[in-house]
Amino acid sequence: MLNRKTPPPVKLLSDRPFREPVYFTLKNGLPVYLLEGGTEEFVKIEVVIKAGSYHQDKPLVAYTTANLLRYGTRSKNRSEINEMLDFYSAFIHIEAQKDIISAGMFVLNKHLEPALDLLTEMLQEPVFPEEDMHAFLKNHQQMHLLNQKKVSHLARTYFAELIYGEDHPYGYRLRTRDFEKVERKDLEDFHARHFHTGNAFVLVAGRVPGDMIAKLEQRFGRDDRAEPAPADARGFQVISPGQRKVHLEVPSAVQSAIRVGKQLFNRTHPSYHKLKITNALLGGYYGSRLMQNIRQDKGYTYGIGSNIISLVHSGYFFITSQVGADVREAALEEVYRELKALRTVPADEKELEILKNYLSGSFLRSFDGPLAQKERFKELVVFGLDVSHYDDYLETLKTITAEDIMECAGDYLHEDGMTEVVVGK
Repeated sequence: MLNRKTPPPVKLLSDRPFREPVYFTLKNGLPVYLLEGGTEEFVKIEVVIKAGSYHQDKPLVAYTTANLLRYGTRSKNRSEINEMLDFYSAFIHIEAQKDIISAGMFVLNKHLEPALDLLTEMLQEPVFPEEDMHAFLKNHQQMHLLNQKKVSHLARTYFAELIYGEDHPYGYRLRTRDFEKVERKDLEDFHARHFHTGNAFVLVAGRVPGDMIAKLEQRFGRDDRAEPAPADARGFQVISPGQRKVHLEVPSAVQSAIRVGKQLFNRTHPSYHKLKITNALLGGYYGSRLMQNIRQDKGYTYGIGSNIISLVHSGYFFITSQVGADVREAALEEVYRELKALRTVPADEKELEILKNYLSGSFLRSFDGPLAQKERFKELVVFGLDVSHYDDYLETLKTITAEDIMECAGDYLHEDGMTEVVVGK
């Protein structure tokens, strides 16, 4: 008989739960990664351009360039593009981040040819209609003004400015006037400089047709500007690390937004995996120490967590929450108490077992299906890593001890070196 009072034994992953993508290069050198999987006859094609806001010379240029790709090409206006997407049941998702711009398309295989033609045209022949550009910027300027009343948004943007500096692309805080300074020529120049096959790669996931490479070769292989993009030699000055505390008063706020953290490193650092696991114990999942203390025991907040963000040229750690103004100081005191305990109070056997079991399952879920696997492999390509990066993570998860976590916390998460931002009452 099955005893339901006895939990099943914990068994950590020992091998990668995924297959490596099939790698090709087009005749002009454009890298292509194919991830076959799934049962439905559709694919997602994603073109990734190494050209996020880090590479722009003026605020909002990368974001506006990316979003206006679907507003018109040399032969099609915005309405015609939208009608074609509807007709072929295709969905376009374009996103501009700090380091990359990605343009992805979901499409049924039976409509792949015309939909791929449209995606190629949008990437290679955008016209950035000036009237649409001004309307787009005006709308987002209004959204920006609304965000200035949200304590969580203000805490996030002021925190980035404090840890990187107001002139660094990772720390720059948008001003309302920035929306009025973007010109159509800025978008044309940014597109001409960065949108070419020497500065991109392609991921295809799903039920990949056998002639997929031939289809991509026909559309992307003829780019005569496929030389590798030169390394970005701009030397952005980063402010020196150290403790900083800022309290921004918002009289109308109901709660106070808290953000505590510091600049660190990205996923290429030798200690990255240990730091990710250490962070998970602190605030990376529902059973973390921050959640158990500040939410469950004290009841100061509905939610609190911590995270490690990896950027191509840097990385940072942060703790975030929203609390009532009357318990703000008490909540901050507990945050610093937990940071100190992370390096001084070892996790017991049960706490470490629960943590490892959660992270093992979370890792497995992050590779569930070809689309999820595409995201994981995109991370590797962006950071110049290979699949051994995930092997190293599983080995670190298997072997890490309570003492290793305390040592990592002492090296990188000491409470005395944190930047603190509080926005609200």
